[in-house]
Amino acid sequence: MVVSRVDPGRGWTLEQARDLVRQGYSVEHVAGRTGFPEQMLKVAEETDESEEAEED
Repeated sequence: MVVSRVDPGRGWTLEQARDLVRQGYSVEHVAGRTGFPEQMLKVAEETDESEEAEED
């Protein structure tokens, strides 16, 4: 089993970065600030949108 981890070395965890996206910061801004790839952060944004749609 191979486990890959992204650690941009800026002191942010992926969960913290995704929380910033959930708080309304743009994916581009959070990616630049935290060093995580935009695609990893977009997953959090898309997950939140699908959960909101299920609640309606």
